[in-house]
Amino acid sequence: MPPISSVLAVLAHPDDELFVAGMLAHLATSSAQVTLLCGTRGEIGKVHPSLGHVGDVAKLRSEELRLSCARLGIGEPRFLGFHDSGRGDTLQRDDPHALAIADMRKVEAAIREVIRELQPRVIITHDPHGGYYHPDHVALQRATTAAFFSSGGLGHAAPARLFYAAIEHGTFVRFVGASGGRSPATGLDPDVYAPTPEVIALTFDARPYVTRKFAAMAAHRSAFGLTEETVRVPTPETAPMLRAFGPVFEREDYLLGGARGPIPSWPLKDVFEGL
Repeated sequence: MPPISSVLAVLAHPDDELFVAGMLAHLATSSAQVTLLCGTRGEIGKVHPSLGHVGDVAKLRSEELRLSCARLGIGEPRFLGFHDSGRGDTLQRDDPHALAIADMRKVEAAIREVIRELQPRVIITHDPHGGYYHPDHVALQRATTAAFFSSGGLGHAAPARLFYAAIEHGTFVRFVGASGGRSPATGLDPDVYAPTPEVIALTFDARPYVTRKFAAMAAHRSAFGLTEETVRVPTPETAPMLRAFGPVFEREDYLLGGARGPIPSWPLKDVFEGL
């Protein structure tokens, strides 16, 4: 029987952990075994101009993720080894190793192998729309869901619950509005992309972890152009971004994607309740 307090977060890119960072930091503080499995190294992401030219984006973003994890109090991240697919004009249509292009059975098998090794009781991944329909998020969500169900052959070592990280409808609307059109979710219909309260299985109050979450955000300087100093003392450039992220950093919502066994209450009080 695997440890009761073990969690595997399966996410597509460095910096995707920010939307579940409060939960991961809380679980680590509570002595849970927390592992972050990153599908890619985010090499197609645009590098913030403040860093100038970066020769090896994959290496930089991997190191940024390691720093983010350290600031959240969780262990070293692991990488699946697929390539960042990009999106829109940067979509890597001819790369067979790009996450969104790869054979999903291979992605599923790679995730299932990590499940077999670590035997997590709980898995957390992207929601079915991938937040804002990023192709890598959607692909990894599908593969992780498939791996959760196909890991039943592990018997008692199979994960007990699968959660999807989502942004609740009202929070989604506020986030897009506060971002001034700079959010990747701008223009998306919240009635499609954001769940309403009745389907949310668990709401986590992340306010005690907001400072730590912004520190983790600052670790991803190539993505956001932030430093610990500009988080503490916002500049005219960074202040609007920090205000926009405030609501989504204070509250984290999770949908239930799968369960082995009964659910003791609705909504759940925590990811392990009843296990």
